[in-house]
Amino acid sequence: MEKLSRRESIWNTRYAELKAYIEEFGQLPDKRRVDNRALLNWWKYNRRLLKNGKLDEERMLLIINLGNMRKVHC
Repeated sequence: MEKLSRRESIWNTRYAELKAYIEEFGQLPDKRRVDNRALLNWWKYNRRLLKNGKLDEERMLLIINLGNMRKVHC
């Protein structure tokens, strides 16, 4: 089993945190609340990478899945 780089590990952690947040609340974090703003900024950054074609296929699918999750719960 190969060891993840620090960057990959952080990405996976943020993904898991945002996924758990969406599962619990059915939406993205509120931009007016400071406590989860980092997760929202992570989401926005990765959406920008997705739109610019700069995410690998695996991450692209994970980000799209997060977006679909929030639509289902709203």
